[in-house]
Amino acid sequence: DVRELLTGFLGKKRATQALHAFAERFPDAHPADDVTPPQADPRLLAYSEKLLAGSIGPASARLLLSSSVGVEDISFDNVVGILRESQQLLEANRQLQKQQRQLQRLTDELRAAYDQLQALDHDKDEFLATVTHELRTPLTSIRALSEILTDNPDMEEQERQRFLLTITRESERLSRLITLVLDLEKFESGQATLDRTPLDPAEILNDAIESVGQLLRAKQIRLDVDVPPGLPSLPADRDRLMQVLVNLLSNAIKSCRADGSGHIRVAAERPAGTPATLRLVVQDNGKGIETAFHTLIFDKFFQAKNQTMRKPEGSGLGLAITKKIVELHAGRIWVESQPDQGARFSIELPVG
Repeated sequence: DVRELLTGFLGKKRATQALHAFAERFPDAHPADDVTPPQADPRLLAYSEKLLAGSIGPASARLLLSSSVGVEDISFDNVVGILRESQQLLEANRQLQKQQRQLQRLTDELRAAYDQLQALDHDKDEFLATVTHELRTPLTSIRALSEILTDNPDMEEQERQRFLLTITRESERLSRLITLVLDLEKFESGQATLDRTPLDPAEILNDAIESVGQLLRAKQIRLDVDVPPGLPSLPADRDRLMQVLVNLLSNAIKSCRADGSGHIRVAAERPAGTPATLRLVVQDNGKGIETAFHTLIFDKFFQAKNQTMRKPEGSGLGLAITKKIVELHAGRIWVESQPDQGARFSIELPVG
């Protein structure tokens, strides 16, 4: 009967509600359970057809109802209409599936963006906490020593000079940290620019070595420089490349022992198979770096947060900025090292 037909396509609850609404509208109509020829009520058939059309199409609904109550036979036109509606329904289903896939993709992208924002928010909080700690340390020393000097005007000159030297050293440390933080902000916000000029690899390496000469002499570190003749010029920002090399050399010096056994090798090489690049190398025989840290050491503040690293000093920003400078030059940087076997930092930069 019509009730069973509607229940099969619409579900029992919806079919019951629909027939109840029909009975209220047409109280003189035959019950839906008693619709057989010749008692088929045209109003009920039209009403049911309209309900079913949304699910199976008008032609299919009309044919199904007419056939179920024996009102009309299946004609060729009915079959054609059903086929057309089936085709339309299939196409609509394909479009719906396509939209569902697009919606799922957008949902996944939105979820990924949300997760990224959450991670960035966490990184920001961690960054601020670490910067605050790093700034507070020298500020605390400066303030404490300044108060001692103020409260003790009769302090011995030698002791006074020692305090003043410490204040100067901590002030320089504070200034370096502020410069590094501002540098990092420029790189991460995309505001950093390069002033490229052709550089002689041997000259830039020698200039960097000269900048750390006092540190080398203080720790009696033996230095080897290996720069073959005929190397191509390097199109780079001189100040930024100096910043990279001085940072790597300073780290290498810090990792070496102060007993005269330290050894650092600085080299410029042409990598085999890549003639359009130049490799700069800073290698030391210091404490080395565990394999698990080879990537992490280039994260900002990693040094400050991890005491298992080879260097007990530093803000933890140097290598993070070094990596960003190298990448801004379209180059790459990596480290090869094992604990107690020294470390080899390599930079590859394009020469074309």
